[in-house]
Amino acid sequence: MASLSSRTLFEKYASAVVYVSVELPNGNESIGTAFHVGEGVFVTARHVVEGNKILEIANTISRGFFDPSDSSFIENENSSFRELRPSKGKLVKGPLFHPNCSVDIAALVVEGLNCATIPLGSHLDDWINDEAFSLAEVLVMGYPPIPFSKEPKLIVTRAEVNAIIDKYTGGHPHFIVSSIARGGFSGGPCLIEWDFTLGVVTESLVEGDSSPESGYMAVVSIEPVFVCLSHHGILPKIQAEGWEGLWDHSD
Repeated sequence: MASLSSRTLFEKYASAVVYVSVELPNGNESIGTAFHVGEGVFVTARHVVEGNKILEIANTISRGFFDPSDSSFIENENSSFRELRPSKGKLVKGPLFHPNCSVDIAALVVEGLNCATIPLGSHLDDWINDEAFSLAEVLVMGYPPIPFSKEPKLIVTRAEVNAIIDKYTGGHPHFIVSSIARGGFSGGPCLIEWDFTLGVVTESLVEGDSSPESGYMAVVSIEPVFVCLSHHGILPKIQAEGWEGLWDHSD
């Protein structure tokens, strides 16, 4: 399987990663991350948005890329060049939660954001094993707050898969990656070198009241993302291709 460098993944997909600014029930503001998977659908962590008032959804990255599917852009040989600029979105639907309230996955449908689309992987839970993923290189992107910064800034970090665990509390497999866990990465994508989303950053595994930075960054597997989007009938066509109807929505 061909591998892409972290820099290449960043250039391709950084514009798809947005910050989600929220107001907590106590009136304080917080921030999390979401990422675009097509047709205005954004994936995030449930705890980023549940019970909170969404204040702003926006990206901060300017990027250009060649898009062979859109002839409305400037032609360059066999591709079209598309320029993406920072933009703010309007929430039109959601948050939409995974049907199992214990699964930390949610989705938002947003208009007005000018951004790339990140491909989901095809590695369902039953297909995951340590040998296939251990020590694979990954790229984590998100919006943890930076002290003294005037505005949100996208943070990108290289890491590797250190382990895969099944939590004794149940649920889907989690990848343990070597990046420092920081608040604000929650809901962000963990991209693997093979050009797809390994999973979604959901938590820092710590004991007691330890700080998130002292724990292991945990990335939940991609299967619950498909379940959530299918459950709400918003799985983008580009992500449904090749599944032969497996994720067709049904009530």
